[in-house]
Amino acid sequence: MSLIILALTCSSITTQAEPSAIPRVLIASSQPTSQANRALNWLASNQLGDGSFGAYFEDETAAAAYAFWLNDSSSAYATRAASYLAAQLGSSSTWFWTSYGEADFAGNALYILGATRQLSLVSNVSDVATRLLEWQNSNGGFVGYYDTNVNANVTSSVDTSMALWGMTHAQAMPLSNQTSAVKYLLSLQNSDGSFNLTKTLTSSSIDSLGPDQTSTTALSILALHDLSFTRNDVQISKALTFLTDAESSNFGQHVYSASLSALAFMALSQQVQASAAVQFILSQQNSDGGFSDTSRSSSPNSNALDTAWASIAIQLVPPSESVNAPPVARVTLSSQNPIIGVADFFSGKGSYDPDGDGLSYKWTFGDGGSATGMNATHAFMRSGNFTVTLTAVDSGSNPSALSDTASLTISVQPETVQASSSLPLTPMELGGAVAVAIAILLSAFYLLFRRQRRRNSSSNAPGQN
Repeated sequence: MSLIILALTCSSITTQAEPSAIPRVLIASSQPTSQANRALNWLASNQLGDGSFGAYFEDETAAAAYAFWLNDSSSAYATRAASYLAAQLGSSSTWFWTSYGEADFAGNALYILGATRQLSLVSNVSDVATRLLEWQNSNGGFVGYYDTNVNANVTSSVDTSMALWGMTHAQAMPLSNQTSAVKYLLSLQNSDGSFNLTKTLTSSSIDSLGPDQTSTTALSILALHDLSFTRNDVQISKALTFLTDAESSNFGQHVYSASLSALAFMALSQQVQASAAVQFILSQQNSDGGFSDTSRSSSPNSNALDTAWASIAIQLVPPSESVNAPPVARVTLSSQNPIIGVADFFSGKGSYDPDGDGLSYKWTFGDGGSATGMNATHAFMRSGNFTVTLTAVDSGSNPSALSDTASLTISVQPETVQASSSLPLTPMELGGAVAVAIAILLSAFYLLFRRQRRRNSSSNAPGQN
């Protein structure tokens, strides 16, 4: 999220008592303090003395540094993690600056230090940005994901988003590089609003920051938002719709996706959805206070990456206000080939309301017909194209009941008439049938006549008496 949103959020939070390792917990008003405490305490108890969470775990250290800083910017936990990240960025021998490196690690670390206002810890930010730009490919994307299908590092939405995110906060990316990176990122967006990991992969469970399509989409939104994209931009609007659909199914039980989605919703002023995402996150907390995403091989054991991002979302997203949110209407049709005079089944079962309000349903079928109820049947009496529209109205208030519409255009085909023994014959068909019957009878009489003649001839032959 942008520094503006971060500052506004942090200015509205209050201090709470903290009984154990973490001195205090700063969280959004009315969020469950004890659950935030437990997550932060898990991170504190698993942080190593150098501030990291182990070798090659810069992503975990960066997220934890942010979570600690939100809780208490002067705590030893936050200071150690930030110092470790700065040292890693400043050393040319750090593994992620080698041929085995990935742009997302450096970008993530740079973003966290920028978001927490600690870039001064980096010895030379300009040098870091120059090194990071070496990972930018001619297609505009940043290299980092190792694709086993081609046995090489390829450009990805995760590496590009993190590189953009980091250099945007460090104010260290040339405009031309930024423009080409944005074009590449948008080239990975699908018609449903989601973002792929690469040109050929939607996601990869082995990628810590892009284990599923929802997380890559949320991360892409956050990077684009920091470049002044708003929900009025069609790319962002479509992506938010995709995330809202993911939320309706509890993000496929992915805590990491829910955490990034909560931050994306919050950054784009979708507070109801953001709060709902956090409520799901809280329901997934492990008994030890940590979190785990089902996409991880270590699941269900808690890990630093998911615990840190969950903690960030819990701390930054305020509780939902009692303001009514509009429902979402969805239409499905049972028949693939509607024909005249045959009743078709229409369903609005996929419709839902983010607030959990009850819904009423109104149907129009484009031919003057209408119906009410979640499900409806309707027979079209003429062929042609018709637009079926469902209006879902919620039962909420404040300020009033709200509605949403969904439409489906269908093509009704003429009735297909097939020959059937049950249908009456036409005069021509009847005449033909009679003629065939007479011919059959005459043939039968002729055969019988010939057979009888042969018998008579045999009985009169000499020597037969």
